Amino acid sequence: MARRLNIMPLMMVVLIASVITLVMSARGLYLANRYNDNLNSNRLHNSTLHEAVFADAYLWKQKVNDQKSLALYASITNSKDASIAQSAHYNSANIYLKQALSLLDEHGLEAWDKAMPLLSLAKESYRDALRLKPDWMDAKYNYELALRLSPIIENQGRKASKEDEEEKDMGVPPDGWPSIPGFPRGMP
Repeated sequence: MARRLNIMPLMMVVLIASVITLVMSARGLYLANRYNDNLNSNRLHNSTLHEAVFADAYLWKQKVNDQKSLALYASITNSKDASIAQSAHYNSANIYLKQALSLLDEHGLEAWDKAMPLLSLAKESYRDALRLKPDWMDAKYNYELALRLSPIIENQGRKASKEDEEEKDMGVPPDGWPSIPGFPRGMP
């Protein structure tokens, strides 16, 4: 009898721990079931879980509300889950690229000034996606497409060669405005 009484507190601790585990598992199952029901019925999740925010962003994109979709994708780009972060970068880049292409298709070259910032954002998002997963072929292909539309022009900081120094010494004027005689029109 005394032995049973010594085991009784241990049994109570085990019982309480198992009930707590059961309640936590039931809550997780309920949330997963609710999440799946929302996915199946195309309803918003309105949750802070990164998976739910990603699903909401995708749903907003399907409903053709790109701005809300982009805002949600931007909120999960710093996710600890690398697959969600890279997919968020990739999907937001696709939205930017699609907007730029539709602008150029609808308005032609007149919309180039509006399309350039979108293409720059698309290239940046593709680069971020490729930093997280360098061997992702879809992102590489779309990044190359964005680069063909708007190539990156960077000053490579090349050093002057001996020929360039000789031209400067010989007094050859540089190409462009300084070699045109007179004053350009429109100057004050």
